[in-house]
Amino acid sequence: MSREAVEAVLGRAMLDAVFRDALFADPDQALAAFDLTPEEAAALKAIDAESMGAAAGALDERISKATWLGGDY
Repeated sequence: MSREAVEAVLGRAMLDAVFRDALFADPDQALAAFDLTPEEAAALKAIDAESMGAAAGALDERISKATWLGGDY
């Protein structure tokens, strides 16, 4: 199991809308660059696109507010 690879996919999906769209449009292609077990890939493919998009939007909003306020996030 490669926790780092799963974290890399999730982090990139949260911060990179183009990658996130590719992940849900063609998950096999998007995940090919990562060293994932079949179980990890299956778990990532099972994530709901709408939920991921909402979480990414909330994160982006929090980062934007923290940056605008000059604080740490």
